[in-house]
Amino acid sequence: MAQTARASAAATSAAPQRQELKLPAVKAPSLENLQVTVPQDSDITQEELLMRFHELVRAHSATRERAPGEPVRMGDTVVLDTLGYAEGRLIPFSARSGLELEMAPSDLLPGLPEGLVGTPVGGGQEVQVTLPDTYPVEHLRGVQATFLVDVVAAREVTVPDAESEAFVRKLGRGMTLEAVMESLADEIANERADDMWLEAQERVLDELVLRTEVPLTVEMVDEEIRQAWSATEARMLSQKDFAPDELQESLDGWLDDPTTRLEAERRLRIAFALRAIIERDKLQLTPDKMDEVLEQAVVPFGLSLEEARRALANPATAEGVRNAALQVVAVRHVMSKAQVRFEGVPGVFTGTGKQLR
Repeated sequence: MAQTARASAAATSAAPQRQELKLPAVKAPSLENLQVTVPQDSDITQEELLMRFHELVRAHSATRERAPGEPVRMGDTVVLDTLGYAEGRLIPFSARSGLELEMAPSDLLPGLPEGLVGTPVGGGQEVQVTLPDTYPVEHLRGVQATFLVDVVAAREVTVPDAESEAFVRKLGRGMTLEAVMESLADEIANERADDMWLEAQERVLDELVLRTEVPLTVEMVDEEIRQAWSATEARMLSQKDFAPDELQESLDGWLDDPTTRLEAERRLRIAFALRAIIERDKLQLTPDKMDEVLEQAVVPFGLSLEEARRALANPATAEGVRNAALQVVAVRHVMSKAQVRFEGVPGVFTGTGKQLR
């Protein structure tokens, strides 16, 4: 699971080094009367449906790779490397590599796509933006920021008449526009149903956290954040030859962010609770479920099943992969003991989807 299993990744030699910490002993929580209720979801909006249709149309539109040196235009699909600065410091989480997006007005970074118009493929641009009230780093909302953007690649997208009969049939979702929209509505509804089960799992895991006494220290939370940073932002910054003091500044941004600390603390509490359950209930990886569990364990890290098998056979990576897979087993075990109610839906279900009554 993305929330409970992390790939092991060493920091680069220039990055701040990880600490070896003594892990506390934790008593496994009771799984009796493990009950959660998931709130009713909102209705599918017209805006959501139109955005899904827009994405479908672009996916079936003609494209052309722009050549190196060719300027990008609004409507293109671009691949970017980004770094953001505000108040003289690197913005936490702004270092992105291979970010693919449509050159269209953005709510997250207003003015960024417009500021890139005319930038050649392979070139870079400085873009000034005002961070919106919804920006993830709360203390930077409303602040002026500078983003350094490299345009790695771009595709020109030629969008046809999306309502023509020929193009509608090409979408493969029905013979009429109405049928296409109904298909997309069903698709969104199915995705939301899956999301509701994921929300149920998160609520069950939160209940585990409440039932488990974990003596976390500041150093443990720092190390959890350090490992997440090392596996993501630190890699890109090292590739761009950032100096050690700049890497430390980047890490400090992560360590000082309140939301990041809360998320790291939650991950640790869940991991300790699951580890204790694995030991108490003697959970094991069984050969008949190995591939299924492995695939679920490594998907969040972009690995294929074959790559997971090779990692499991490699002594250097086997322990990390096995621990991730065991946590998947533990989550399934916990969910099998849980009772889930969905507001607006009659009945009570186990966390594995079986209706109890």
